[in-house]
Amino acid sequence: MKKLKGRLWYLWWGNKPWKLMTDGGETDLWPLMENIFISLSGKRVSHKRELESYILFLDPDSGSQLEYEPNKSLVLKAIEGFGWTNISAYLDEVLIWLDGRMVEIEIGDDGLKICADKTEEVFGLYFTDGNSCKIPQNAENTICKIGQGKETCIFVSLSQDGFYCEKFSSMTARVLLDRLAKGTLNAGRIGNCALLGRKEELVTT
Repeated sequence: MKKLKGRLWYLWWGNKPWKLMTDGGETDLWPLMENIFISLSGKRVSHKRELESYILFLDPDSGSQLEYEPNKSLVLKAIEGFGWTNISAYLDEVLIWLDGRMVEIEIGDDGLKICADKTEEVFGLYFTDGNSCKIPQNAENTICKIGQGKETCIFVSLSQDGFYCEKFSSMTARVLLDRLAKGTLNAGRIGNCALLGRKEELVTT
């Protein structure tokens, strides 16, 4: 079992390396994770996604097996009948949600686990408008650091009723991370904010 701890710097699935910034330097997570995908391919596997963690593990009672085709697909496919789950989509989403944060990772022959480091103090946000998170007043300055060049978080956006965070809006976040990888953003920081759940705002007329 290999255990790692550091700050995640993830720029979307196709943009390598997947960096873990540790006290000893940078570690590329992709080859470590891909070795697990290869090892588990064809075996009964289950997975579990939560707000701050993702687990992929051997499970003899699972009705699905992992199928990994390098550069093509990573899915759980039903052993009997029809049905499949796109594992890469689930893992990608959690990696984006944990991006910029201190994380703990365990990688072994029986699977992998990545979760937030609970000791890190982070700013929390709620879904308030679909998958966007309304940023509390003044936090756009103290947390998002708007107008501060490369110190500005790439996920902050401006709407008619204030500032929003798009880190947890997966489709938008992927576009922003891809632009960061290609160097087409003025902002340059991946904020370490956490998702706390959903709290829709009341709409008054």
